[in-house]
Amino acid sequence: MKSRFLQTLFALFLGSLLNSCNDQRLDIKPLDVLSNDQVFQSEAAINAYMASLYDAMPMEDFNFGGFANNTDEAGISMSPSNSVRGGTNSQWWGYNNVRNVNNFLANLPAAKVTESLKKSLAGEARFIRAYYYLAMVKRYGGIPVIKEVQNYTGDNVAELQVARNTEKEVYDFIASDLDEAASLLPETNVKGRVGKYAALALKSRAMLYAASSAKYGNVLLGGILGIPSAEASKYWQAAMDASKAVIASGRFVLYDKNPNKQANFEQLFLDRENPEAILSRFFSYPDKTHNYDRNVIPFGIRGPDGYSSGVGPTLELVEQYEYTDGTPGTLKTGTPENPVYYTNPTDLFKNFDPRMRATVIVPFDEWKGNVIDIQAGIYDQGKKWESGDYSALYNLSTHQPDNTNGTLHIVGLSGFGTVGSEKSASGFYVKKYMDPSLERSRVRTQGSSQPWVELRYAEVLLNYAEAAIELGLTDQAGEKINLVRARAGILPLKNESVTIDKVRHERLVELAFENHRWWDYRRWRLSDKLFNNTKPTALKPYYDVEKKAYRFERAVSISYKTFGVEVYYERIDPAELSKNPKLVQNPNY
Repeated sequence: MKSRFLQTLFALFLGSLLNSCNDQRLDIKPLDVLSNDQVFQSEAAINAYMASLYDAMPMEDFNFGGFANNTDEAGISMSPSNSVRGGTNSQWWGYNNVRNVNNFLANLPAAKVTESLKKSLAGEARFIRAYYYLAMVKRYGGIPVIKEVQNYTGDNVAELQVARNTEKEVYDFIASDLDEAASLLPETNVKGRVGKYAALALKSRAMLYAASSAKYGNVLLGGILGIPSAEASKYWQAAMDASKAVIASGRFVLYDKNPNKQANFEQLFLDRENPEAILSRFFSYPDKTHNYDRNVIPFGIRGPDGYSSGVGPTLELVEQYEYTDGTPGTLKTGTPENPVYYTNPTDLFKNFDPRMRATVIVPFDEWKGNVIDIQAGIYDQGKKWESGDYSALYNLSTHQPDNTNGTLHIVGLSGFGTVGSEKSASGFYVKKYMDPSLERSRVRTQGSSQPWVELRYAEVLLNYAEAAIELGLTDQAGEKINLVRARAGILPLKNESVTIDKVRHERLVELAFENHRWWDYRRWRLSDKLFNNTKPTALKPYYDVEKKAYRFERAVSISYKTFGVEVYYERIDPAELSKNPKLVQNPNY
C-alpha cells in the first residue's frame, strides 16, 4: 500500500535546509506519486523525503508569528485586551508528520544506499520525530506515542484508535529517540541538517521541560498531564548531562567576532557562518523567504508594501536588562513633576546591557542610516502637547498647534499614533534578527532571507545553568551564566548572587524574541500570576522646547493581558476526539 504522504510528495524549497545548493543529495527534481519501493531505490528521492520531514518541523520561526505579544516581551496595542484563553492559540497536532517519519524508518533498511548513510538518515529521522513529539507534549501533555506506521485495512478502525500515553512516557520516548539519534548521527552534517550535538542540545531542552512539569505542575488525569514530583531531579540531571556533552565537544562557541558587544550580538542572528548555531533553518531569496523585516520594521522606514511595527517591546522587557555594572536596569526618567532631561535622548540608555540595544530599537536610535524618531509629543511653557498625526505642527511663536505656520512636528515619524497607524504604541521597536543591509525595496512581502537559529550554544549553557541551580549546584550554574554575561559585557555574578531567579533572568534577556519566553513562563507555572489582568507599560519621549532637551514618561497601556490557567495545556481539537474516542480532552475545555 502506498503511503498517503508518498502519493502527494512534492518538491520543497530546499534553501530552508541548506545554506547553499551545493549539497547534491538534496538538489533534486519534483517527485509525484511514487511508491515506497521507488523512493527508497534513489538516494536523491530519499533525501527529498528527508527534506520534507525537516520542512514539516514546527519551528517557531519567522513564519510562525511568535508569542511575544502574549508575554511581557511585547504586545502593547490600542485594543482593549490581549487575552490568552480557550487553549487554541498555538495548535499543532502532528500525527500525519509522525506517520511520515515512521514510514521512513520502516523502509530505510531496504534502501539502496550505503550502510553509513542509512545510519545517519535514521538518526535524522529520530531527531525529527522527537522534535514533533516535543512540539505536541509541551502543548497538550500526554499524547499517544505511535512508533510504527498505522495502515487502515477497512476493518481495523478500533486498533488504530490509540489512547493517550502519560506525559512522563512521552518525555521518556523523546529522550530515547534523541539518545538513539545522537548515537547514529555524525558529529557534523550538512548545514541545516542535524548532527549528534543537535540531538543532545534538543534533549537538554526537552528534559528541562520535563523537569519543570514534575516540579511546578500538577499530576492530572492519572498522569496524562503532569509528572510525579519525585521524577524532577532525574530530568534536571538528564538536561544537565545532555548540555554537558555538547559543551565538552568543543565544537561550538559563543559568537564573538566583533569587539563591539552590541554589534556582536546583532551579527549573531544574521551571520550564516555562525559558530554558535547548532541548528538553523536557512532561507534564500527569492525561493524560500519570510516577512520578518516587513512586519516589524519601524513605521518611518517601512517598505513599499506597508505593514511595519508588528511587535512593540514593552518597558518591562527593556528594564529587565541590567546596567553593565550589574545593577538593576531601572531607567533614570525621574517623575512627571521632576523629570530628568537629556540633550541626547539615547543617553537615557547609556551603560545598559549591550544585548538590550541589540534586541530593541530605542527612541532616537540610528538604524539603517535613519534616526528612529519615536517622539510622543512636546512640552512648552509647562504644557504637554500630543497628536496621533505626524503632520501636526506646532508654532513656536504662538505656543499653539498650527498646521499652517508651525515648524515643529509634535510627534515623530515613527512615534505614537492612533489606532491602525502602525506606529509604536510602546516607545520601542524590535531590532533582533532585523537585517540592516536589506534594501528598502526588499522590505516587503516575502522579501527577507536571514536564517532562523533554532538551537544555539548560549541556550545550551542556560539549560545547563538552570538544571544545575535546581539541583543545588550553585558553582556550576554560576560558571555557565557568567560565560553568557561575559560575552555580553556584563559584570559577572558572585557565587552568593546565583539564584534560580538570576538564572531565569539571564535566560529571559538572552533569549528575548526567540519564542522561548512563552514556554518558559508556562513550564515555570508563572503565566497566570504574571498576566492576570496586567497592563504593560510604554515609555513616551517628549521634547521640551524651553529646555531644548528630552524628557521621558512612563505610561500604562489601555490594553491588558490575561492568561487563563487552563492554557497551561492546550485544548485538543474536538474533531480529533470524535475520530478517536479513546482520547480524553484536557481539563476546563
